[in-house]
Amino acid sequence: MTLEEARELLGLDRRATRKEIRSAYRRAARRWHPDRAPYGAEAEYRARMQEVNAAYQKIIKFIEDYRYHLAEAEAPDDYQKWWYSRFGVGVWSPPKKGAQE
Repeated sequence: MTLEEARELLGLDRRATRKEIRSAYRRAARRWHPDRAPYGAEAEYRARMQEVNAAYQKIIKFIEDYRYHLAEAEAPDDYQKWWYSRFGVGVWSPPKKGAQE
């Protein structure tokens, strides 16, 4: 199962929080749990629940591999200096003095 298939199976958007992932899993588990299956459909519900569990595990493993920056970002004191330090080099830099246009 790919990550895209897991996301679609649980009905998640491309951007989801842990809370939304857990809620989607619980909704799917309530819907497809074998104990709630109508008579004669237990095998189908069991197979579907296994797919739901596999999708949830795939997504959780994927998000656990990421590292998060756990510090709140502070506003820079000098926005012009902040902008230049990130974007003032390379193709976004101002023209060099004496350069022909």
